[in-house]
Amino acid sequence: MGSIIASGEAEIGFQQVSELSHFAGVDYVGPLPADIQRFTTFSSGIIAGAKTADAAKALVKFITAPAAADAFKRRGMEPG
Repeated sequence: MGSIIASGEAEIGFQQVSELSHFAGVDYVGPLPADIQRFTTFSSGIIAGAKTADAAKALVKFITAPAAADAFKRRGMEPG
């Protein structure tokens, strides 16, 4: 959607904020109204017996830590 808007092929589009934020030529004007807004919820899981389970757990701990919240916000996402 971002490339279509940036090229001028469309004047308006709807896409996740994090997907539009890196396109030059696209101005994010705000979210959809609350009654029609949809959110994508991400979750994590580690396969039982994973060879690198400790590294996977460390990654999940890192991206869910309060210190990571600002990085998510800067990319148009809401930390949970």
